[in-house]
Amino acid sequence: MKEQEQYKTLLKKVIEATENNKINTSEELIQTLVYELKNNSKQVGKAPSQSFAQ
Repeated sequence: MKEQEQYKTLLKKVIEATENNKINTSEELIQTLVYELKNNSKQVGKAPSQSFAQ
């Protein structure tokens, strides 16, 4: 359940980044998702990082 909330939060941040033109292409979107998911898997129990939303 907690993992689902983390993914939900991550997707909300990605959507906000696309709306704010921080992510402009589908390639950037995919790269961001892959990067965030890789880093998230190393941080079990922590919230998704915000590197793309800075």
